[in-house]
Amino acid sequence: MPDLTLMYATHDAFRRDLGLLAAAAEDRGTAPGSAFRTGWETFQTFLTIHHTAEDKVLWPMMRAKLAHEPAQLRMLDEMDAEHEVLDPMLEAVEDVLAQGQQQRLPALVATVADKLVHHLDHEERAALPVVQAVLSQEEYDVFGNEQRKMLGLKGGALYFPWVLDGASGETQRTALGALPPPVRMIYKAVWRPRYEKRTRAFSQAAA
Repeated sequence: MPDLTLMYATHDAFRRDLGLLAAAAEDRGTAPGSAFRTGWETFQTFLTIHHTAEDKVLWPMMRAKLAHEPAQLRMLDEMDAEHEVLDPMLEAVEDVLAQGQQQRLPALVATVADKLVHHLDHEERAALPVVQAVLSQEEYDVFGNEQRKMLGLKGGALYFPWVLDGASGETQRTALGALPPPVRMIYKAVWRPRYEKRTRAFSQAAA
């Protein structure tokens, strides 16, 4: 069965950030919205990459495998529909940020959180067990490779400390164990400290 460690860790990171975004949206400090913008940029980038790779690679691959399973095809239709609901909500947050309308962020973030958490829970309950049942590790790696291609080196340098922020020791060992030893050293010496400095204000929003 394919190893879905990073899939679940990515979902958990989205849930974590939603709580931080809600707190940052209420910030009325000396630079209103600055912590929110930092967190939102990372959150929105990785959510877009994640869902795009699912729409482009994972779900089509699953549809081919489940061509004669109407109930499972309906489940995949639901995954697609939930993505489509989220897209305009993300655009609405981008518009509010562009217009500097800080006061509208709390309600928008609450709506995004409601729909995204529902989607993540649904995907974990209904879709991911099927992914493990019908795909090989090699097939699932096509999905992972698509995300890595979209991330690029710069994105990967941010993604790993982001996805492992607050993750369990087991998840961290599994994720970092898949990296070559030199990259693990760069993660510890450069990527992680850089991420912590970049996101300090955002991470402290809920404190």
